[in-house]
Amino acid sequence: MIEAKKIYIFSPGLRLWHWVNFLTIMVLFFTGLYIGNPFFLGPTGVEATYAYREGLTMDFIRKVHFIAGYILLASFLFRIIIAVFNKRDRLVFPAVWKKDYWTSLKEITLKYAFIMRDTEGHEYIRNACARTVYPIVYFMIFFMIATGFAMYGMSKPGSFWSSLFGWLLGFLGGEFMVHMWHHWIAWLIIIFAVLHVYFVIREEAIKKNGELSSMFSGYKVFEREPVDIKDVEE
Repeated sequence: MIEAKKIYIFSPGLRLWHWVNFLTIMVLFFTGLYIGNPFFLGPTGVEATYAYREGLTMDFIRKVHFIAGYILLASFLFRIIIAVFNKRDRLVFPAVWKKDYWTSLKEITLKYAFIMRDTEGHEYIRNACARTVYPIVYFMIFFMIATGFAMYGMSKPGSFWSSLFGWLLGFLGGEFMVHMWHHWIAWLIIIFAVLHVYFVIREEAIKKNGELSSMFSGYKVFEREPVDIKDVEE
């Protein structure tokens, strides 16, 4: 009988960041959709004539969007800070030049395709798929912050944000293209979020390893010692 091993992976700071990030991105996504295409739902919804009285103005939605944008920026900076001071919070990039990376990628692909059993192969705290995708997601979040504040700076010429990110307007082909890139990357982040939820539920359902509860408790259960255990050891 295999003895399960409980390992502490996620620090309180990382768990706090995860949930703040999740809620902020949801607010940004839905308010962003409304800003891009204002609508009033159904025949019994609030008509545009009475929207101001009900507080459902574009000005209000934009304020919520901008506040969430500042929270996302603060959250992103917080993520960098905790990565500096806590080893287990560091972002681990894929070592594509190593054989272990390709072994992990092959195993996780076969498991996700239900060709290999989850009890077979090696155990990983962060498999090759996670090591590849998460840096891309962090980059996309930074891209959304940069392009968002570049557009925000357009309403405040000469401001800090205009000076810091205004160059993106020309680099990406003008205001319209910045809007479009902001829109496209937002959808990529949401697609990632949906897939992330699916894989978390899948892991919990098949392996019952605490994948769902780990972002509350910080602990996950492994049947064998993970190959990359050193990444979370202090």
